[in-house]
Amino acid sequence: MGVERELLMIPGPTMVSPRVLRALAKPVLSHVSTEFVEAYTEALELQRKLFLTEGTPFMLSGSGTLGMEAAIANLVEKGDRVLCVENGFFGEKWEEIVEAHGGVVDRLRFEWGAPLDLKQVEERLSSNDHKALTVEHVDTSTGIANPLDKVGELARETDALYIVDSVCGIGGMPLRMDEWSIDLCLTGSQKAVGAPPGVSMFCLNEKAWEAVEKRKTPIQDYYANLKRWRPIMENPRGYFATPAVGMVLGMREALRIIHEEGLEARWRRHRVFSDAFKAGLEALNLEQFPAKGSEAHTLSVPRIPEGVSDSDMRGLMRIKYGVIIAGGLGKLGGKTVRVGHMGNVTTNDLVATMSALEMSLMELGHDMEPGAGLGAAEKVLATHRTEA
Repeated sequence: MGVERELLMIPGPTMVSPRVLRALAKPVLSHVSTEFVEAYTEALELQRKLFLTEGTPFMLSGSGTLGMEAAIANLVEKGDRVLCVENGFFGEKWEEIVEAHGGVVDRLRFEWGAPLDLKQVEERLSSNDHKALTVEHVDTSTGIANPLDKVGELARETDALYIVDSVCGIGGMPLRMDEWSIDLCLTGSQKAVGAPPGVSMFCLNEKAWEAVEKRKTPIQDYYANLKRWRPIMENPRGYFATPAVGMVLGMREALRIIHEEGLEARWRRHRVFSDAFKAGLEALNLEQFPAKGSEAHTLSVPRIPEGVSDSDMRGLMRIKYGVIIAGGLGKLGGKTVRVGHMGNVTTNDLVATMSALEMSLMELGHDMEPGAGLGAAEKVLATHRTEA
């Protein structure tokens, strides 16, 4: 099978709309040209609407990790205590970033894939003076989604800055930055937003800016110093460092697609697609790794059945059926697989992925009824009503 026909169904990077690819294929513009400045301005405003915030949007060259770095570099000073709430691989990454910037980590660890115990979060928040609190929206290692709105209610009662990593959430699951009292929220371009990797997006509200302005010590980073970037975000005609011109044009198109669909409709589509895929997995007797009731809508993380090799299954899916899924991450390597179903994914993509999974399992001797997963998924997909 030709490589151009492979179906990319990993939890990021995701498939990109031809509209976005056409925008990326345009001749390179000057970063100070009127055409580019207007595109950057529109992209930033569309980003702000995606985050549902009145805060300041940033769209910089880099991955989601740059957003994490910028959050800590600007909001946390040496000796500041940060509560890192963790129930997966990416939740634990915050520890390293906080410590790299001289912050003191207060770890609140839950089992991977287990839901947050909000009572414990509340107790830990009230028992120590924290400068900030970090939470994952969706942890792509485990497929779990955390209740950002409920954590926001707890954070609202404290002075702690509420920092959210929504790299695998925003654009596919509900996120209301201002309503949920999130002070800094970040994401990347390559997941539910539906663009290629390469752009880090985040927004800060006034409480976060106040913390930046009232720092006792200078910001140690140069590129990630948001004081240097803010004038450019407010007027993209300015200059600090050269933006990724082509990617900004691609981001504008990806964000236009999101808003044309409508946030509520997009969230609903992701929920239906997630329900359908998970119903198919259940029909194949594949157990979900994340706790029931806390599963993300943007990806599924089933456990690999006994007697089936992870690499054999994924290899068959790719080589024989042209569908690429991801292996388990960190300590879940060889025990789970990860299937992304977010961004511009279609019904056809879901059906093809479920079918490839079924046929690969069948070939590897997994005890199942051929078509059971596909039939269960189709029953859910058939209920999805799209606007005419």
